[in-house]
Amino acid sequence: MPYWRVSVRLKQPIVSNQGNYILPANKISFQPVSSSGKAYPNPVPSIPQIGMPLNVILKESQEVFLIPQSNAALYNQPAQPNGYYSLQIKYSMNLAGGTYLGAYPAWITFTAPLQFTAYDKYNNIIGTVDHNFQFQIGTLSGTPTDIPEMSMKFGAAAMNGNLEFKNMQDYANGASVTYSNALIVKSNTKYQIKLKSLQTQFSSSSGNFLPLDAVQLNLIPISGNMGTAYTVLLSTVPQLVAAGNSTQNADVYYDMKYSTKPNDERFINAKAEDYTSTLQFEITPQ
Repeated sequence: MPYWRVSVRLKQPIVSNQGNYILPANKISFQPVSSSGKAYPNPVPSIPQIGMPLNVILKESQEVFLIPQSNAALYNQPAQPNGYYSLQIKYSMNLAGGTYLGAYPAWITFTAPLQFTAYDKYNNIIGTVDHNFQFQIGTLSGTPTDIPEMSMKFGAAAMNGNLEFKNMQDYANGASVTYSNALIVKSNTKYQIKLKSLQTQFSSSSGNFLPLDAVQLNLIPISGNMGTAYTVLLSTVPQLVAAGNSTQNADVYYDMKYSTKPNDERFINAKAEDYTSTLQFEITPQ
């Protein structure tokens, strides 16, 4: 089973047991730690072999992907009938520190109802599981240090970018597509945005490939956004695509443009089908 995916979704707000306090969802994040299990004839894939974001932040009312698209298939060919397959992926779950914790009474407990879903490559659901996680905040002492707070999200139309070759002119002149208000950024400090692909190439369902660097991406700051943007060729190496100063707790927007070079023989000679890769954007303080 190739190109499987796993997501997590917060089913309801993270409310205290008494119901009078809410914990922000974006203070909770997941980091993959290790994989283990049983398969034949090869061992189960490792974290690098699967290819997944190393930090995923929970969002309110939005499904986020712990594994956007696995590079390693779920594969088992047992020597005996009904041979058992098992893949376990361990994660660290973290609650961010900061001054916001001081607003809660000591020893208050919050419950986060999460739903995990596994999909096949056709977006069919393999299975779901619900689990309630609890966070308890003890007695705090000292003066907490303010930490940088940044957020980044996609506009709905840009969640799945689609660059099409529709006619001969697209092959001759290069194809391009621009998504308006594609990336929305908020930060209380200087920030930078880096981009990388989680796969080593574009791949099709029939096993054909195209190189990542055949496509370039650039972010375009729009009205009121004083950030700086850079054009890059797609790669598995993290590359700087945008940087800016504090947005003063306001949203700023970037358009997103994908494009190819004219008369690129890699596209001219490619078999006509859909090729995909998963891109990861990361925002960090400068």
